[in-house]
Amino acid sequence: MAILVRRSNLVVRIADAAAVDSAWRHGADAITLDLDGADTAARSRMREAIEKCSRGAAEVFVKVDPAALTADLESAVWPGLRGIMLNSVKSAAQIQAAEKELAALEAARSVAKGTVQLIVVLGSAAGVWEVRAIVTASSRISQVFVDEPALAADLDITPLPDLDPFVYARGRVIVEAIAAKVMPIGIAYPLSVQTDAASPEEIQAAASKGKNLGFKGALCRDPAWVAPVNAAFTPTPELVIFNKRVREAFAAGVAAGTAAVPLDGRMIDVPVDEWAIVVLETAEACAKRDAAKVAAIAASG
Repeated sequence: MAILVRRSNLVVRIADAAAVDSAWRHGADAITLDLDGADTAARSRMREAIEKCSRGAAEVFVKVDPAALTADLESAVWPGLRGIMLNSVKSAAQIQAAEKELAALEAARSVAKGTVQLIVVLGSAAGVWEVRAIVTASSRISQVFVDEPALAADLDITPLPDLDPFVYARGRVIVEAIAAKVMPIGIAYPLSVQTDAASPEEIQAAASKGKNLGFKGALCRDPAWVAPVNAAFTPTPELVIFNKRVREAFAAGVAAGTAAVPLDGRMIDVPVDEWAIVVLETAEACAKRDAAKVAAIAASG
């Protein structure tokens, strides 16, 4: 099965014309156009914005609000759209309502049936509690994200830098999502709620920590986040070299009639070899994705 490489998703407001115009140049795997604050004129530019943001080979999504679902989807669903980011989801019923409208719009606008994906945003205690029903409600769902500032507001708490209040919520969503074959995305606390500027090193460190929590990518609120987030979710050259050695050592062991062999002070067995395969395939998929983006950006000038 093909590996989905969506390490970085740059979120830009459709109302910010300058940000939309330049979004494709930043090397993000995906770009999400946020309808927040969009007036009629901004919404009328949606088809053009989708085309523009896809110039650098990014997947293009549009963030919509369940409270204005019909109007938002009417504005968002056009050929070239990869999917919808559905905000503030609290129940599977909201997913099913969106799916029904997406199917009708696909048919009406010459979009291949069932191809518009969903990224689900949870921002409430109800959403976290219902996460299993939500992430299994539709085969369109590819990713799920916990909006921690929104969750804090729903819980009526003020997050403090030295105390992470989202350990349970984050962990539950990650486990439920992976079990459902949906990619959980996010970045480690406190950067997940921090509004101050962060250095590339801080961003990469938080994204790397998020990866080790189980996240498969992150939303980027600024173009400066894209490169460090991509780096964090890409296997390092050192990791690739080591896992190539793992595969070679294990193959030699199997040829010699044993299913466990020593390598650098540890035993290499079937699970370790299987994980090495995942790492190497992920590295290859990331390299292909990056090459496609570089070529598309170069071709678009």
